[in-house]
Amino acid sequence: MITVFSKFQLRPELTREQAVEEIKETIAWYRGREGCLRKYICLNWEERSGYGVYLWSDRTLAEAFYAQATAEIERQTGATPEILFFDTPVIVDNTTDEVFIDGELVEV
Repeated sequence: MITVFSKFQLRPELTREQAVEEIKETIAWYRGREGCLRKYICLNWEERSGYGVYLWSDRTLAEAFYAQATAEIERQTGATPEILFFDTPVIVDNTTDEVFIDGELVEV
């Protein structure tokens, strides 16, 4: 599995309420997307930056998505996002009490 962090700048005039409304408008674009297992949006108001944290089943699918998504993120935020890819060999999910190693559910 692959975890991707995307960092983008928030427009100076953007309020939290406006940010949430804009984020809600993008849900359909991510929902049901092949390979995208989870998506989190985080906002840091002190830095005026936003972060997308994604869990992907496959790096190729993630890279293909960001080849398209970068332009949309630039359009929405006015800045080029920084995108980082990380190999994610172990996931501990406390909401389901599951552990995954290399994408496989394991008993520990």
